[in-house]
Amino acid sequence: MHARVDASWAGAARIALRYDFTNRRRVSHPTVVYVAQDPQGLDFAFRVRERSRVTASTVSDGPAIFGDDSIQVSLEPQGVRGFAYQFSANPRGAHYQTSTENSAYTPHWLSRGRITKRGYTVTMHVPFQIIRSGGSHSWKAQFARFNNKANILQVWSYDAEATSPTLALYSGTLTGVAVGAGKKAKSTRPKARFQPYLLGVARSGAAGGSTSQVGLDMAVPITPTASFVGSFHPDYSNVEIDQQSISPTAFPRMYQEVRPFFTQVANAFGNFACNVSCPSILYTPAIPTFRQGYGIEGTQGPFSFSGFDAVGANRTDLAEALDFSVQNARESYGINANSVTAATPTFVDSTALISGGFIDNKKHVGVFANYARENGTFVTDPSQAHYGEVGAFYQTANTYAGLARQFIGAQFSPVDAYLQQNNTAGYDAFAHHVFHMSPRSKLLDIQATTVDTRFWNDASQMAQTQSVVQLNFDFRNLWTIDASDGSMFVRSSDGELLPFNVGNGGLLGYKLNSNFPIGIAFGNGSYYHGHAANWQFFDTLPVRRNLSLSLNVNENIYASHLAAEPSFRQWLNSASINWQFSRTASFSLGARRINGISLPNSYFAPSFTPVFADNLSAAFHYLHGHNEFYLVYGDPNALTTTPAVFFKWIFYAGAEKGT
Repeated sequence: MHARVDASWAGAARIALRYDFTNRRRVSHPTVVYVAQDPQGLDFAFRVRERSRVTASTVSDGPAIFGDDSIQVSLEPQGVRGFAYQFSANPRGAHYQTSTENSAYTPHWLSRGRITKRGYTVTMHVPFQIIRSGGSHSWKAQFARFNNKANILQVWSYDAEATSPTLALYSGTLTGVAVGAGKKAKSTRPKARFQPYLLGVARSGAAGGSTSQVGLDMAVPITPTASFVGSFHPDYSNVEIDQQSISPTAFPRMYQEVRPFFTQVANAFGNFACNVSCPSILYTPAIPTFRQGYGIEGTQGPFSFSGFDAVGANRTDLAEALDFSVQNARESYGINANSVTAATPTFVDSTALISGGFIDNKKHVGVFANYARENGTFVTDPSQAHYGEVGAFYQTANTYAGLARQFIGAQFSPVDAYLQQNNTAGYDAFAHHVFHMSPRSKLLDIQATTVDTRFWNDASQMAQTQSVVQLNFDFRNLWTIDASDGSMFVRSSDGELLPFNVGNGGLLGYKLNSNFPIGIAFGNGSYYHGHAANWQFFDTLPVRRNLSLSLNVNENIYASHLAAEPSFRQWLNSASINWQFSRTASFSLGARRINGISLPNSYFAPSFTPVFADNLSAAFHYLHGHNEFYLVYGDPNALTTTPAVFFKWIFYAGAEKGT
């Protein structure tokens, strides 16, 4: 594991990544991958030839590696039926991993990288104990290498029918996994994870005073592919990420879930498919802080399942999901059943969803249907408390076209759900195609997207209409030009059909897929009772090795046609410094200012009250083995600075983070 292919790899299987999945053709210089195993896990070595300069700016482990050149190993121990795992690394050896078992999957595994004159080499070791294999010895696998500048994705197993390079259905196979590599390599039962934490908060008496608390998250396997999950006195201070935004929107914003309990138990929820306006009957950010939670999740053959009970102060949120799916080279089909209930002393709200679909993998066509019904305190007319959708689509690696008929009743508004708008019925259409240019063209690709939506309410009035055409031009010199034109009208809560559109505009950017993007975007159009414009400038600069500076400037300009309504501007300006100490440690410092009046939207009456909010935050993070530390000042997710210092220590006993 020292980023060299030496004599110790002599007995490894040797394969070549001969196909460019992006451009659907063979490559002239295949990447070579060596695959082996030892008593503790699987070993991989990638030998990459690179004609152009290698892109490798990231030092710390994390998703930022995808802004560099990278390699990837995808593993599905039980084929299309079980959990999927992806392990990626950049030429420096910084790595990131994902798994369908937990969206916070962060176990310890090894990767080393070395840049050479002709490219780079990466070696990787993935322990058996961090993968829930269910005892399988024949694993589906895919190997890939991504060239950031040329937008080339080399793969090992290629099938012209595949719509994604990592679909297990079209992946290759590794046989004899965990067989003959020693006694310890035999199928092992996954370990339990006990995750106690200690949190200390230092702040002034005026800000609430200092405090401390302890808590526990846990996951205990009950079968090789299923676990009991628990959370007791969880810490949901949510200081991880800045999710503040002033971008124009007609609908409620969706926020990313960061709470450990939900990152594991919520993965099985959802429907088979939807087209554009996709209601979600389980939107976990809508569930407030709770005191203790219990859940079970896992897979068994063609079934995936999950269920949880989150108990808070005078509130309980319960949810269950059961999914059945079958995939083979000819067809894919499945059916999903979800149920979500929220209960307090003053109300009970329960929603059930059933969803199913079928895909002909040879002809690339599919159909789907979703139906949900809500019951409870807030439903006085059951005929107005349901959601349904039927649709059909055509999908290949470069093309998607779908059409759906949808209805959402006037009283369908589940407490734990996310939906853009209720009291609607109509259709929505969506199409997207990527045109890949020849290798000698200055253009890399052209992407065309169109959306058309027409919804009416129960009074036969137009409730929502949206029409958008967008073109994206990506050049080989890493410049990007986007242009769009369209309109959106939404019937607001007070009954007016109003425009909410700033989509007429474009973007000019450079290195947008890297860790050092720069760009400027502008949009304008009819909005609410007047006209709005929005522009944004962003830039990330390398200050020195392992140190970067990011700048972001946003401005909204609103001019009302009504004399009684104000015209105004609003700004969001931010700057942050990120220092990557090592693979396991990083420091960030961020400052943000929001001032001005927020743009109105369709789902609550505007107050037109000026906002003047400053936020300063700083954070040090260190994760190594079974210990994780945070030292944080402020809260980047708050509107204004939280004058407090947080220290948090998490110890992972047994299995590692997210496993």
